[in-house]
Formats: sequence, C-alpha cells, structure tokens
Amino acid sequence: MVNCREYGGLPYKAIVVHGGPGAPGSCASLCKGLSDKFGILEHLQEGYSIDELAEELYSLVSRYSLEKVVLIGHSWGVWLSFMFAAKYPQFVSKLILVGSGLFDANYYPQLLEARSIKVRPEKQKEDIMTANLYSPDAEYNPDNYCLIKNPPNDMIAFNEKQYNALMNEIIPMRESGELLNFASRIKCPVIIIHGKNDPHPVGGIKVPLESRIQNIKTYILEKCGHDPWLEYYAKDRFFEILTEEMNAG
Repeated sequence: MVNCREYGGLPYKAIVVHGGPGAPGSCASLCKGLSDKFGILEHLQEGYSIDELAEELYSLVSRYSLEKVVLIGHSWGVWLSFMFAAKYPQFVSKLILVGSGLFDANYYPQLLEARSIKVRPEKQKEDIMTANLYSPDAEYNPDNYCLIKNPPNDMIAFNEKQYNALMNEIIPMRESGELLNFASRIKCPVIIIHGKNDPHPVGGIKVPLESRIQNIKTYILEKCGHDPWLEYYAKDRFFEILTEEMNAG
C-alpha cells in the first residue's frame, strides 16, 4: 500500500507531492494549512524511479476513487506532478507548481550564482529584524527570505539513495528537453506560485512553460523564498492563492 497521510475530511480535493527528492514529510505544514478547508492527501514517496513514483500516485488516485484531483507539487515534486498529469490527464483537474525546479537548464548558472551568496542582504536583514525574528548568529540560507519563528522540521528522514537515483534520472531529461516535452500532454490549468527571492529563477519555469501551455497563470510572492508556507511575509498570501485556485476547480 502506498504511504500517505490524510488531512481534513472527505472528499479529498488535492494530493500534495513533496520535494527533495527523498524528503518525505517536508510538506506536512502545507497540508495542515489547507486541511481546515479541504481534504488533503500527502504522498510520501517511496520509489526509486520516476515510473515507480508515478505508479504510486496512480495507486493513491485509485485507492481513494478520485475522479479528478488537484496536484500541488513542491520543488522536485513539481516535476513529478507535471509528468503524472501528462501521463494521466484524465485524473488531474489542476496543477499547482510551488517553488518549482527549473524546466530550462540554461537558467542553472543563475541558480548557482544565487546560492553562492554567503551574506544576507541588508534589506532582508531589516525585514527579519522588523518581524522580530532576526538572530545575528543565524546561518544564512539563500533558499529562504524570512522564515516564521521556530519553523517546523516536518521531514521524516532524508533518503540520500532515493535523492541520487531520482536526480540522476531527471537531470538528463531536463538537459535533453524530454521533461519539457511532457507539456504537450498537459490538459488541465497550470498555476505557478513562486517566491521572488527563491534562488531558482522564475524565468526558468515561467518562460518555457508559457510557450507550451495555453491555460497557465503565474503568481510571484514578495519577500518569499523556496518554501512559501513557512515564510513570515508570504505565507498568508500563499494560502489565499491556494484556496482561491482550489475553489475555482
């Protein structure tokens, strides 16, 4: 039986697909933030190949008799959700891409440059101090802008073997353009939600997808990094957008 956790009540409106790869449980707080309005399933990925994980998602859809479901993917989970929606378009009502990995490898040097910065920018420091969350001893992480106080560590346990196996499979697919080619089989609306301060440049997601998918919308969150539901300045707007898009069908 596929490993998943249930939040809220029936009917289950969405499946949340975590990032990493190999980071099961890392989206638990995202699921909890939606569970007062919607029934949510959190897919805890176990397979070591894209095909295995796609079949896990298929098994979830089948087990819960979901005729149509919203897929909310985060980071690596965006790519997995994207490929699943292309393979099984009849089951997916909407794709929501949160903090996506790059679809165009030409943007990868920009990601490396953003992650090479070792000093927190002054404006970011001011915003953190204004929120009364700044600690001068806190290590700077370019993936985040201003995290909520004591952010939960929801990940169950990082699976390095799974991470390596899946990244070794997906990166050549992105380099060759095979990943983007799945876009031709996407039939549902696609929603991009991306932090303005996420080191993954949004152009590497927005530009290639907008040229291939007709029904697509992009939200850029100010003062926000890679995990919007944990960001002090962005989390409320993030959940507003998710709620609006899920209610819209």
